[in-house]
Amino acid sequence: MIDLAPLDRVGWLADQPAPLRTWMAKTGRWRSLEPGQLLYEAGDEATGVYGLAEGSLEITFPLVGDEPVSIHRAEPGFWVGDLALLAKSERLISVRARRRARIFAVPGSAIRAHLSAHPEHWPCFYALTNRNMTIALTLLGEALALSPAARVARRLQQLADAEGKVKATQEELAGLVGVTRATVRRALDRLIAEGALEPGYGTLHIKDRAALERRSRSES
Repeated sequence: MIDLAPLDRVGWLADQPAPLRTWMAKTGRWRSLEPGQLLYEAGDEATGVYGLAEGSLEITFPLVGDEPVSIHRAEPGFWVGDLALLAKSERLISVRARRRARIFAVPGSAIRAHLSAHPEHWPCFYALTNRNMTIALTLLGEALALSPAARVARRLQQLADAEGKVKATQEELAGLVGVTRATVRRALDRLIAEGALEPGYGTLHIKDRAALERRSRSES
């Protein structure tokens, strides 16, 4: 049986019953993605469910023509692929590695067969879909209700590592927040002036988490 670490400790699978975790460990396989490599693309057939153990994934949505909109950057513990698989529909989003990623892949045909034999595990997959829907609705609510500066502050909080470091360019932040680079630059300048952030070479360091939290809730 494959060792699922750290997915047996963080994220959706960690909260599921032991029999399902054991079945997943016996059924899935590890994959590696290089930076920029596609896991799947919007419009593809749904062939599996994937858990991110290391690295990060960029989630994009084909909103206008050939210009995908970056909507989320996923970190370890994130699972994706459930919605289209269980609905038997095409993929709605594209997923690619932002940094080198280690992925645990479980074949969709095996999941469908398992759920047919063990219908008691359907709520587990509903729970995964609910997690991902919560992320999507939260991002939509932020876009509709919060100021650009507050959204930048929130995204910095989400992207920061345990030491408070954020490795993201202004262009990447602009894409994730859905604003221009000039808007991101003004927001960062303000946070730096307030002492919430400290700029570094290719990184930002959160100096005052409380100040960043207050800014994430501001209306201006």
